[in-house]
This record gives sequence, C-alpha cells and structure tokens, in this order.
Amino acid sequence: MMRYITREQDGFTLIETMVAMVIFTIGILALFGMQTAAIKENLAANNITTGATLASDRVEQLIALNYDDTEISEGGAGISQYASCDDLSSDNWWRTLSATQRVKEDFLGETANHPDYFVYWAVSKGCTLVKEGGIGLDDDSPYRPKHLHITVTRDNGSGDEEVTAAFSYIKQNPNY
Repeated sequence: MMRYITREQDGFTLIETMVAMVIFTIGILALFGMQTAAIKENLAANNITTGATLASDRVEQLIALNYDDTEISEGGAGISQYASCDDLSSDNWWRTLSATQRVKEDFLGETANHPDYFVYWAVSKGCTLVKEGGIGLDDDSPYRPKHLHITVTRDNGSGDEEVTAAFSYIKQNPNY
C-alpha cells in the first residue's frame, strides 16, 4: 500500500523544530542574564562582609582597651584631640575631620581584583549624660562615656570611596 503525503503537511516538523530552538535560545539567554546578576550581587555581598569584618575587628580592639588608654584618649597615641559630637553626626565625618581628630588605616588590595579598604575611627566625649537642671555629669567630668565611631570605606575603582560599614559604640568608664 502506498502512502501519499499531502502538500499541507510538508515542512511542518521543520517549523516546529525552529520554534523550539528559538524558545530554547531565549531561555539560555535569560539564564546568562540571571547568572550575571547573581555574580554582581555576590560581589556586593562580599564587599559588605569584608567591610563589616574590618569594622568589627577595629571595634573589638578599641573596646578591649582601658578607658584611659592613650590610643583612645585626647593627646594620646591614636588621636590628638577628641572630635565634637556635632562633627560626628554627619554621615561623611570621615571626610571632614582633620587628621588630628581621626585615624585612617589602609588595607590595600594585593591586586586590581582586590579593592582597597580604609578604616576610619574617631573618639568623641560628652555626647551623652549632658548636665541639665543639675542632673547629669559636668562637661569636664572624667566619667563621661567615650563614643567610638568606626567607618569602613572601599575604593570603588574611580578614586572615590564608598562606605561599606559604619558602627558607633559607647565606651563607659568602669569607675562610674
């Protein structure tokens, strides 16, 4: 018995195959786009984690010091003078304070693929427990807590620094 193929069926499987290939190609291209976005977000997460690690390391070192340690005392080894509370209320305090009021530590990347991180920290005193109406501590009281401000920035490749982590801590005088 002979089979006859009608003209309406010619090329039908070829068109189906081409449509399937187009759909498959679009799906593969979408996967490439998602992969690129995932890599970008992983890099951002790595930058934030590195910044937070550097900041928390510096916080732990400063918190472990005695209240009267020269590194966190005015005229000491770390800072020459306390920063004012108003100066440290700005988000960009690390740019505006003088070198006598803040410390800058460099963590330079080994290659171009490892960015440079910078840890800035400053100490202020007298931001809390302000004396009002006879209650609180005098401005020159040795028992006023010290405020530790730590900011980590990262060189974004264009010579500008972007903040990756920022912490503020209060170091209480244990004799108070």
